Amino acid sequence: METPPEPAVWLPTIRANTGADVFTTRLCSALNAAGIRAEITWLPHRAEVMPWTVAALPPPAWANVAHVNSWLPQRFWPRHLPIVVTVHHLVHDPAYAPYRSAAQAIYHRSIILPRERAAIHDAAAVTTVSEYVRGTVIEFAGRDDTLSIPNWVDSTRFIPIPTASERVPPPFRLLIAGSASRRKGIDLLPSFAAALGTGFQIRFAGSDTPNILGPGNVVMLGRISDEALLHEYQHCDAVVSLSRYEGFGYTALEAMACGKPFFGFDGSGLAEVMRHNSHCLAPLEDVVGLATRCRNLLADHQLTRQICMQGRVQATTHFSEHTAIRSYLDTYRMAMSINR
Repeated sequence: METPPEPAVWLPTIRANTGADVFTTRLCSALNAAGIRAEITWLPHRAEVMPWTVAALPPPAWANVAHVNSWLPQRFWPRHLPIVVTVHHLVHDPAYAPYRSAAQAIYHRSIILPRERAAIHDAAAVTTVSEYVRGTVIEFAGRDDTLSIPNWVDSTRFIPIPTASERVPPPFRLLIAGSASRRKGIDLLPSFAAALGTGFQIRFAGSDTPNILGPGNVVMLGRISDEALLHEYQHCDAVVSLSRYEGFGYTALEAMACGKPFFGFDGSGLAEVMRHNSHCLAPLEDVVGLATRCRNLLADHQLTRQICMQGRVQATTHFSEHTAIRSYLDTYRMAMSINR
């Protein structure tokens, strides 16, 4: 009996400067590290909005499976390869609706909805980054064989480092990493900073507009490099998210891998990442409750150590690169067998 070939993965991807880019880059790197040939072809952002203005490139001759984002127009799908589609978060989820503008709602409904429905229907296999997103995809498109493969973090890079020796007395440093959008809770930042009171400094990384108004205890770092962000993770006291809706929750996982406490709002995909420490999650938009949890942490060193240890274990065992890549390889092989 002939041995089936190992997957060789082509990743045609629109560069959007979002978490989907991070996912694709990490996936490609992890596949190559596992001995699987994989390569990204980056497409300009206009390929999403005006796909007809970008040439559809043929896949590499060595590729035998393609892995794409659910927003990629089928113009860029290779016709003779099995397609695996990943959904990062479903903008058609009713729970997402309050956090988009009227223009975004029109764009999502008129352009993305039919494109994404067709992608989910036509793919040989569909994956999501959390069980929450899987549920929204099944509700949206009725595809019951959708697979949930959680995101992961490189636990050899995102590691705890000793910081006590270099620390000076307060302020207690909180890191927020994310875009300056309503979904990410940028409008909640002033009230959260005020609820914290004295003794805290919030360092906000990830916004292209560092001059967003904020109280005096907020430092706007602007968009920073990956290495600078890792430094912020490792040298803060805790990580906070004001996000109202997440398909997964990269910041929570990266904080946990670095041995830092994480605090955010309960719900969507973030709750899955924090299942082991649900007491660190406040009800949605409860900035006072979130601030109270941060102050409790400052006052209880034993609780801090416990949260840090639990988070690191959770990040390295339940969200490991090895487990995720093994699941993707199984998915590729399944897609290849369907396409024969």
